[in-house]
Amino acid sequence: MQVLVIPSTAWPASAGTTGAQAANAVAQQVARAWSHAVPSADVQPVLLSDGSAGFAETARSHLAEPTADDAALFLETAAVAAGETVAARSRASDASADAVAEHGSSAPVGELLVAALETSARTIVLGAGDALGGDTAWADGGAGMLATLAERLGVPGGSARLTGGAGALAGVDASDLPDLLAVRRALAGRDVVVAQRGDRTLLGLGGLAAGLSRHGVSAATTQRLERSLGDLALAVGRARSGSLVGRELLGASVDVATTSPDHLARSLASTAGAAAGGGVAFMLAALGARVQRAIDVVADLAHLREKVAASDLVVVVAPAIDAAEVHDGVLPTVAQVALDHAVPVAALVGGSEAGRREWSAIGVAGVHETGREDVAWWTHGDEVAERVGRVARTWVL
Repeated sequence: MQVLVIPSTAWPASAGTTGAQAANAVAQQVARAWSHAVPSADVQPVLLSDGSAGFAETARSHLAEPTADDAALFLETAAVAAGETVAARSRASDASADAVAEHGSSAPVGELLVAALETSARTIVLGAGDALGGDTAWADGGAGMLATLAERLGVPGGSARLTGGAGALAGVDASDLPDLLAVRRALAGRDVVVAQRGDRTLLGLGGLAAGLSRHGVSAATTQRLERSLGDLALAVGRARSGSLVGRELLGASVDVATTSPDHLARSLASTAGAAAGGGVAFMLAALGARVQRAIDVVADLAHLREKVAASDLVVVVAPAIDAAEVHDGVLPTVAQVALDHAVPVAALVGGSEAGRREWSAIGVAGVHETGREDVAWWTHGDEVAERVGRVARTWVL
């Protein structure tokens, strides 16, 4: 019996441990317990990522051997988030979430990309997690990243206000931006991919600023930043309109050379995932990068389809099944792949807020609750082995 154990990306980080490392530890423990309960089973953990902290490490772990220097390079916004959080609070003399949202700058991401461009890597993949969720410390729509890229690449233009955070972007226009065509040309020959988490757009009720409220940002600040990000989107649309040709992310039906600046701005700002990395995905899309779901990027690297097709059962392990996990997590992605190959999916979870109708609709055959959502319980002790063993024996073929 071939069994895949796939942890959710929702396992929380703790002191000194990323969420990805916690997920790996949980998956390894469950795999050991399953193998002990059913010795005849061949149990294989498979790690995925949603672009948050640990994305680069997870992506690299699926490479059969170290890639050549000119193959691919994996980065993540989380690598510079902690430092920028401290810097933003220092600039604002304020430790609040509002201060980070207004004063945090994506400029450090620009430094990451410049360093990547100095290598011979043909493909640069940037994991872009949630805004202010530990994966980023800015909500500036990628303005700081753009300014840093332009400056380090020797591209003229670009106002200092671009690196001042989202709060400094009110009234920004095309004249404040560097030469976007020149920046895009500097990226030519590289396949830049933003591996994003979720489908949040840059603007609107489902946009970047609106999502900041769940991180403690006040309503007044989110409304102010929404207007500033709208100004930035329009400035980018006006700077880009009629000047860029070649591969576009907006689909073959969009002719950049003839599209109005306002329409182009709306199209870019409404791109699914544009809010990822605090809006870095939006700006990189404007520069010609591809925006893809991080889970899909890593699933391809892990050869998930081939592994599922060769399995008899897939077990997804999550702290809980809630609306986010059912609609935008590892579970629906894995369930769809398994459904394509007629392989059953079982969910082993701490708790479930979703009913049978919800999880069965996405192709999950069964949900087993342990009543515990903490990583410490899942990675230590005999109790988890007993619980997992009991579930494993119910799935023996």
